[in-house]
Amino acid sequence: MTQEERKRRSIGERFRRFLSTAEQLEAEDLADQSKRAGAVPLNECLIRQKVTVRGTVTSVTASNQSWLEADLNDGTGTVSLIWMGRRRIECILPGRHLLVTGRLTEEDGRRVIFNPEFEVLS
Repeated sequence: MTQEERKRRSIGERFRRFLSTAEQLEAEDLADQSKRAGAVPLNECLIRQKVTVRGTVTSVTASNQSWLEADLNDGTGTVSLIWMGRRRIECILPGRHLLVTGRLTEEDGRRVIFNPEFEVLS
């Protein structure tokens, strides 16, 4: 690629980012962080596979069944993380970045990982 082509591409990229919404830019950043961490983007994960994903916790709820549920978004999709028998895990809070490993399943049309192993990144 010539220097002129790189310059045009750079200007085009800056213009595209200028026109993008904050949500689109955040999703791109999350997807890039996921790839750099060696995690698989959720939109590429297959059901019944053991997967490692990285993302941001967007919500946390405790169910009536003594389950803790957190939604994790990696910029390409969302997965529900469910810890059975837990009503609270101190470090699982909205806005936290997690690296999660577990078997991906589908329940009621949504992606779920039950009792995942996780690492808090920030």
